[in-house]
Amino acid sequence: MRKIMASINVDSDSIKLLVGEFNGSHLNILSASKVSSSTSFDDKKSNIGVIDAIKNAVKEASETLGIEIKKVILGIDERNLKLVKSEGKVDIKSESKVITGEDIDKVLSEACESKIPEKYALVSIMPAQFTIDNDKKVREPLGRESSSLSVKAILALSPKEYVKSLLEIIEESGLKVVDVVINTLGDYATFETNSTRKDIGAIINLGYDISTISIFNKGILTNTKCYNAGYKSVIKDIGYIYKIDTQSATGLYRDLALASTRLANVNEYRNVINEEGKEVRVNQYEISEIASSRIEEILNLAKKQINILTKKEISYIIVTGGLTELKDFSIILEKVIGKSAYLGDVKNIGARDNNYASTLGILKYYKDRLDLRGKSFSMFTTSELEEMNDRGKRESENKESIFGKVFGYFFES
Repeated sequence: MRKIMASINVDSDSIKLLVGEFNGSHLNILSASKVSSSTSFDDKKSNIGVIDAIKNAVKEASETLGIEIKKVILGIDERNLKLVKSEGKVDIKSESKVITGEDIDKVLSEACESKIPEKYALVSIMPAQFTIDNDKKVREPLGRESSSLSVKAILALSPKEYVKSLLEIIEESGLKVVDVVINTLGDYATFETNSTRKDIGAIINLGYDISTISIFNKGILTNTKCYNAGYKSVIKDIGYIYKIDTQSATGLYRDLALASTRLANVNEYRNVINEEGKEVRVNQYEISEIASSRIEEILNLAKKQINILTKKEISYIIVTGGLTELKDFSIILEKVIGKSAYLGDVKNIGARDNNYASTLGILKYYKDRLDLRGKSFSMFTTSELEEMNDRGKRESENKESIFGKVFGYFFES
């Protein structure tokens, strides 16, 4: 069966929906949709527009594929995230003593037992180390012989009300959530290399209104911090300086601004009407000076946060997210953080945009977790895949469930 999955991110300014197919470890993007929206989890009325935006993203992707999308993996940000260390152990009861995917499920569930506070929900579990035969450490226990299986894991916990509000939005849009993954795990999966699997490093995601700094030790998330800063701050600065509305400021940001003044052209300009009805000429050097000043501040804050989050020496700093799409961002990145940091460009054909970094990686992360347990999943049934291959033949929808939630119990109230 073709392994096709969809992931969705509900950000403060947009909905991002990706559909991808795995051919071995290679991910092919079948559809990428980004629809503007404005999300406020404290105001249910405003989320009607978000639901409409999700429906539009689903419609766009479904029309591209020729079949309706109904299942998604949900990306969730790190606001108020708790990371908890945990352990679990189970006996292998089969006669053959060969570890199965069900045994791995059981030991991970055991690690979660009684570790989740009442007001929190489990959103991700990260196995850091498996042990078989009581003392042999292994990365992939599936198929090995042992009388027992132990795990040391990191539990990622998010406020239950936040998770619940997101799930309600997604489900009211007509989609079924098959699992939840925190965004920073998606970022890591997007840029994972042999080096990152061995070293300690940081990933910085500079988004619309939230930036996230995460520390990874040999691929395991050990600490993370969100703060309110992103390209929304740059747009606000542009609007304030030129006394123009948000729409005009956003247009100038996208069309004219550079992240650094080094290559800015004083003779390139745009005319806009300010709030007083006067025409204002904005040249590229001036607006780039405004942008670079705010970006420098954001990067300096991120650099300080890294030093707070870990005292260990780090080997890499990967910077990604929507703000890094601003032209010449690499220039200011090297100026502020130095050559130890590099721009994590999304290179997958069909989604070459750092706005998709988390959403793309969520697909990869989810597949890796399935592989760990020897499981396979596609968002479409066999008959639906046949329907996709022949758009002219519309068969009745096969609603047979082909996959159970890995940690579905955390959706319960």
